[in-house]
Amino acid sequence: MQRELLIAKTEKKIYDVLPHEPETMATTLFVIGMAAYYMWRMFVITPQHEELVTFYHFISNGPLYSALNWPSPNNHIGYSVLASVMNYFGNNYIGLRGISYICAVSNLILVYRICKKFFAHALPFAAVVLYASMQVVNEYSIQGRGYTLATFCFLLAVYAATDMCRAVEARNYRYITFIICIIYGVYTTPSSIYWAVPVCLTTVVFLFINGFRSRKFFESDAENIYFKKLNSVITAIGVSFFGTLILYTIIWFMVGAKRLVGDSRSAFYETSDGLVLLRNPIKALGTGMSFMYMQRQQDYGRVDLFKEQFLSWIVDLLNYMLPGFWVVLLIFLVSGVAIMIAECIRHFEYSRTVVNLMAIINIFFVVLVLIATHNLPSLRGFGYGSFFMTLCVISCFEKLINVTIRFYNRAVSGKGLFVKHSEKHNETENVTRTGKWYDGLGVYTPVVVIMLLFIARLFGSTFNSQVGIRENDIFNTMYIANISAKKTPCVLDEDQEYLLKFGFDLECDKRDVTGADVVILDRNMMEEGYSGQYLSRFYQTYETIDWEYLSTMHIQYENDSIILYTK
Repeated sequence: MQRELLIAKTEKKIYDVLPHEPETMATTLFVIGMAAYYMWRMFVITPQHEELVTFYHFISNGPLYSALNWPSPNNHIGYSVLASVMNYFGNNYIGLRGISYICAVSNLILVYRICKKFFAHALPFAAVVLYASMQVVNEYSIQGRGYTLATFCFLLAVYAATDMCRAVEARNYRYITFIICIIYGVYTTPSSIYWAVPVCLTTVVFLFINGFRSRKFFESDAENIYFKKLNSVITAIGVSFFGTLILYTIIWFMVGAKRLVGDSRSAFYETSDGLVLLRNPIKALGTGMSFMYMQRQQDYGRVDLFKEQFLSWIVDLLNYMLPGFWVVLLIFLVSGVAIMIAECIRHFEYSRTVVNLMAIINIFFVVLVLIATHNLPSLRGFGYGSFFMTLCVISCFEKLINVTIRFYNRAVSGKGLFVKHSEKHNETENVTRTGKWYDGLGVYTPVVVIMLLFIARLFGSTFNSQVGIRENDIFNTMYIANISAKKTPCVLDEDQEYLLKFGFDLECDKRDVTGADVVILDRNMMEEGYSGQYLSRFYQTYETIDWEYLSTMHIQYENDSIILYTK
């Protein structure tokens, strides 16, 4: 009897956990399918150069080293620290990409959870499908870089902020979650400042406006729930700022000390990091800050050049989301922002006002900052913008559906289509039932269109392609050569060295062909005076390779970019 009762309780718990709404069930199945797809990508897509740099120089050296070093912007500190811990599981793929994989799947869930709060008509499910269709989302879903982790921090911060902005008491863990997301997002990628500031600003603005709108319902401002939350949010933002500052100050100290020790013009040349920090910590701090600032800068030339490139940068960003659909996305972007602004002005009481403000403030903030600084950052840092693009599309569809439903309801009720009535417009309209089988099916048209888009993207040429073509060629060539069985392999460029470490756990310091029993030669090395994009990765060039020794070797394999020589 007790066993049967235990089984019944267990079954009830499982039943309660499982989704029951058709939309949630569909989303759950889609997320499970995408989790399987991302798992496939994690092990099939060859790491590209920046991933290999991250793994070789940071992840493989442990979390402490990753947390204290900044030789280049390629080190996404927060990601490298977590990935270093994950790397202790022993599989390099899991170590490099495990964190991104977890975040990629979690991001789909967060997109649904956020949209589920504010949209109806199966549009939250459509939002997840559309978000997963984005090229930048898919490309960085499992890459061993910090972009997906930063996007996770962004989405979780938005989710926490929408809870904090509700007219009910927010639990303390929401504020703690918000603080952690802001700190770790900026700690992972400094470009996260582009979303961290607007998210904080939106939360403050929304609570401030609602506080004034609701003053008549409270005896004093001290009892106003919005003003009380505003104080808590401002405190959380302050903690986030100082927490981030502390983490970066540690990095500035360490990087500055290393720079001074390695600078022959410095008084601390060839001493120790500890000595620098003890004798002149201010100098170390200033040097570290200056070095990081210079590393983050990109020279875009004159202001006129910025003006010429700004519009093309926007087009490139939209194309990075859905290749070839930038015009369609631009229309949805402009229309979506216009709808959001109109709703904020006319219907501030709508539940989705907070997320509308989030999108409006973020988009305008980024545009104004870019124009003010005449700076065009890497597109990769704006992958989080795919969520705002999704919101714009979903907002347009929601508006279209609501307007269509109003016309339909007027028609079936006999009131006439174009006669003005005094009935109140609802945030979410519902179809009047007439007993026909097709009642309400039209509202799912946007979902069907987005699903067809996803299917087209899934089977398209770019969705499943390798990101690093050169790296993939080298990696495949290493397997063809059975390089782990060779006695004297050599590495002629950085990618070969990093892939040998990543894929075969082999350290190789031999960087010339003489005496090697296997050589992987990039065809660009056969070009005299080569000065192309891969030159900085090369250890050897046409002028330095021992061609006489290479002529004694056998060509085992070659393609358009690689030649494999073996003994």
